[in-house]
Amino acid sequence: MKYDSNKLPDFFSVRNYEQIDYSLEGMEEKKCYCFFDNGFSSNIIEPNKRDIKFIWDGFILLVDSDITIEKIKNGIDLFDSRLIALQRTNLLGQKFNSNEVRQYIIEQLQKKNIEFEIMKDTKKIDGYPSKCDLWSTRDISVLLDAIECAGLGEAYYFKNSNFEYEISFNESKIPNFIYSHLGAIVLRGENSIAISRLICNNQKLQEYLESVVGSEMLYSYIEGKFLPGTSSVKMKNKISK
Repeated sequence: MKYDSNKLPDFFSVRNYEQIDYSLEGMEEKKCYCFFDNGFSSNIIEPNKRDIKFIWDGFILLVDSDITIEKIKNGIDLFDSRLIALQRTNLLGQKFNSNEVRQYIIEQLQKKNIEFEIMKDTKKIDGYPSKCDLWSTRDISVLLDAIECAGLGEAYYFKNSNFEYEISFNESKIPNFIYSHLGAIVLRGENSIAISRLICNNQKLQEYLESVVGSEMLYSYIEGKFLPGTSSVKMKNKISK
């Protein structure tokens, strides 16, 4: 049994304190369910080049204050909710989902007056993630702040790469969350932190992105070489119009 894809919450992926703070903006007065030990992973993107794979060791789910676990189990619409997942390592390759990080999240929830409950769901995941940063959203406008975060670095565009990840709930018996994206833009900033925005399978949105970035790939820092394409500065100018 799986959750209706049109009712899934927006997805943030974090690997440092700054990203945690960013992902909690606007969440005051919400309720939070903490799944700190419930891991999941993505499939591999572009395996014919260099593997891009994401691994998360836990997450938190922020919902309206009147939404209970029972309502979530019954498939209530979570479209306007927010799922914040903890990537396995930071950009230095150090374990990110530590006791210190969990305590930091709890302190931030308390500061924002967000009621929270720590859930018992547990799933351990093996493997090694790529050192790509990831953000997932449905909104075109976030491309602008993604570029702002990445500075004047290069970017590349995967037109038809399918990207999926599945979250299961062994204890609370919530239907599985299955995310699937077609197309990805990855931006690398001057500080070498990559921020990507993965775009849902929406033809209108894909056509818009093609009008911004062109049909060629942009510069790929993963492959370490230049490909014909558009700079992130040019992308920003087109999106801003």
